[in-house]
Amino acid sequence: MDEESRQKKLLILLAAVICSVMIGYNAFYVPDATVAWRQESSSRSETPAFFSSGSEPASSDSAVSAGVRSAASSGLSSAVRISGKVNINTATPQELSDGLVGIGKTLSQRIVDYREKNGPFRSIEEIKNVSGIGDKIFDQIRDSITT
Repeated sequence: MDEESRQKKLLILLAAVICSVMIGYNAFYVPDATVAWRQESSSRSETPAFFSSGSEPASSDSAVSAGVRSAASSGLSSAVRISGKVNINTATPQELSDGLVGIGKTLSQRIVDYREKNGPFRSIEEIKNVSGIGDKIFDQIRDSITT
């Protein structure tokens, strides 16, 4: 009986160690998660969509992160995609000024006016043709825009 009791204690100790390791691992392991905004077409309300690190690549680019934060705070919808970039071919002046650093109401209206006059932008570099947007502003928004 003494041998059987010793084996039971050993198994209980082994189970306790395994449980402790599992609890410790789960307590300190936090998977990376990115937040993207999607729009519900029927209710027209925005809800956050969380992606684990395996399903959507997380960007370390600060401009893209800033674009996502800006989109979250301003309620951007159609112009901001999961990538966190503002589509300069579909964004409204409000979405442009809220979603892009260095672009105010005047420049955002000029972007829309240029787009309406000349058609959609074929590349992001074409935005430099808009009066008031030079290399300095373009460098600030380059990683936050798409066509």
